Amino acid sequence: MLRLAGLTLVFAFFLTGCLKTDGLLQRDPTANEYYKLDTQDLRVCRGETSRCYALAPIASARTVLRPMEEKYGRRVAGPNYPLNFARMLLNPPNNSYTPERQGEGRFYHLPMNEYTDTAWSTLEDVYRAYYEN
Repeated sequence: MLRLAGLTLVFAFFLTGCLKTDGLLQRDPTANEYYKLDTQDLRVCRGETSRCYALAPIASARTVLRPMEEKYGRRVAGPNYPLNFARMLLNPPNNSYTPERQGEGRFYHLPMNEYTDTAWSTLEDVYRAYYEN
């Protein structure tokens, strides 16, 4: 009997490695309340989810940036377009929101609002233009 219980436990342990865990973070109610900017890797994620966009393709899809540029009242400029995009997120017009630095690190939480939602939509458009064409 003890051996059967042990085998069942081992079998259950190995099965848990096969579970799909992608959606577990999305069950966290705070996962979709902010955007997370990684200032080292230059990417933006939707909260703590795996929905992320690297800022690197911005330089190749500059014509798609107009909605964000209009919302923020300035152009995403070169020579480092991704870095400039990140700086715009950290320095919103009229101090319309306050980026929250997380610890001593490289991550910032940006509240979801009309400005950051426009930036997120712009990133989605950049990726569509970059990868679907």
